[in-house]
Amino acid sequence: MTVNAGKLALWTIAVGILVLGLKWLALDLTGSVALYSDALESVVNVAAAIFAFIAIRISALPPDDNHPYGHSKAEYLSAVSEGALIVFAALLILHEAYQSIFAPRQLDAPMIGLAVNGVATALNAIWAVVLIRGGAKARSPALAADGRHLMADVVSSIGVVVGLVLAQISGWTWLDPVIAI
Repeated sequence: MTVNAGKLALWTIAVGILVLGLKWLALDLTGSVALYSDALESVVNVAAAIFAFIAIRISALPPDDNHPYGHSKAEYLSAVSEGALIVFAALLILHEAYQSIFAPRQLDAPMIGLAVNGVATALNAIWAVVLIRGGAKARSPALAADGRHLMADVVSSIGVVVGLVLAQISGWTWLDPVIAI
């Protein structure tokens, strides 16, 4: 079975937008800084998926006078841009969390928000596996990198959920911004 990297990349954008919507809803329901960090990571995922889609399209172009060996390096540039986006998101998260450490607050509807975030995390986990396998089959560095990034996002999302549950049980509101960091 052949894997169409372009179609997989296009579906990644759609799944990313759905997950982003769910995570933003979880943030809106709770007001949690940790869920803000999770939602912001989903913005990075959507942008990275768009970059990967463009890179895959470019890499599929045949060799020409300026690129006698083809355009395959475009996929590596996509992976590098994803790393840069992660660093930028981390800086935004640090800024927001730093401000919240000095003014922690109780979360609004924490369990509903965490449940919504859990559904988004499950979708990300499923899609990460699809991308890692599909990237390997298609020999696409961009898809494989995107899948590994999503799997790392799943792990951090699980950490956010566990941390926020502990914050709710203990009543330690300062845990929310600490978890975001």
